[in-house]
Amino acid sequence: MDLKLRSPSETLRDRFLSLRRTEDIADLLEVKYSDFLYWTYRTHESRRYSSFKIPKKSGAPRRIDAPTKNIKILQQKLNIVLQKVYRPKNSVHGFIATKSVKTNAERHVGRKHLLNIDLKDFFPSINFGRVRGMFMATPYNLPEKVATFLAHLCCYKGSLPQGAPTSPIISNMICAKMDSQLQRLAALNRCVYTRYADDMSFSTSRRTFPAAIAVENDLGQVEAGLELTAIIHSNGFSLHPQKIWLRRRDRRQEVTGVTVNVLPNLPRKFTNNIRAMLHAWEKFGCEMGTPMKLCVSLEGFREFGPQRFESIKRSGALRCVRGRTKLNGLQRVVQGRTKPNGLQPKIEMPKTAVFRA
Repeated sequence: MDLKLRSPSETLRDRFLSLRRTEDIADLLEVKYSDFLYWTYRTHESRRYSSFKIPKKSGAPRRIDAPTKNIKILQQKLNIVLQKVYRPKNSVHGFIATKSVKTNAERHVGRKHLLNIDLKDFFPSINFGRVRGMFMATPYNLPEKVATFLAHLCCYKGSLPQGAPTSPIISNMICAKMDSQLQRLAALNRCVYTRYADDMSFSTSRRTFPAAIAVENDLGQVEAGLELTAIIHSNGFSLHPQKIWLRRRDRRQEVTGVTVNVLPNLPRKFTNNIRAMLHAWEKFGCEMGTPMKLCVSLEGFREFGPQRFESIKRSGALRCVRGRTKLNGLQRVVQGRTKPNGLQPKIEMPKTAVFRA
């Protein structure tokens, strides 16, 4: 099965909105209808996904449900279509091709107050019924049977699986109404609102932070405001009680890992960690037996020699460096071309190295 769609990208939105039969879904995804039915309905659920756990930053396990090959290809194709269909709000920065954690952080630079909150169980809380209902509602208005087929393709065990290619874009589509409501709430209270997946941020330069969004109780603990809580609950989500922070400008303010007190910048610990990774890579190599097990594909490291480069490439090491260098300018930091926080880089990378972010 071809991994790419042959149809012109400018026609995908109109074709999606004109879906009327389940056969039209197969045509849109450029697969045989019989194959589409077999992979999505006749194949047992346990054979459509592979589940495993990875540790969160806190150390708690995070469940990943990764689709098997054929389901993944169908979801990848549908994701291409949905990227053309979805019209993101200005406040949304996660899973958008033209935006990033950097653009998300830039909206909050230099503010007096910054509130960060997390949505609890973000993907699991988006169940089959919500996905199906979203496809049937405005602005998509798809027939019930078509919406049911699409929801079945995108869900696993009754909710959005964390690990499926379609889950991020569908979560944004589900949150569209909530994003509009929170944008209005922020504007009424002279705040800026942004969301990156389940991470939500509000900032303001007012003397005091608006009580409609968040307040500090008598014990100094931060609680979500009544209006903010009502909007989030009415949209089927809940706040994570242990992940709500309100910081003033005299303390370090971070949005999606980027410090925003004066300019968008990376924490000192983060840049030191990247330099340490690259130093260990240069000194010890990155074969599977090394404890680092980091992974990236950097064309510039061909200068280390073809055998070393192929060894690094085969080992699958340093992929996390690739993810961590997606912030604009970070590759210059780790290559030694800039000196954030007044620190000299620990190693000098080849000046011709090109990071494929």
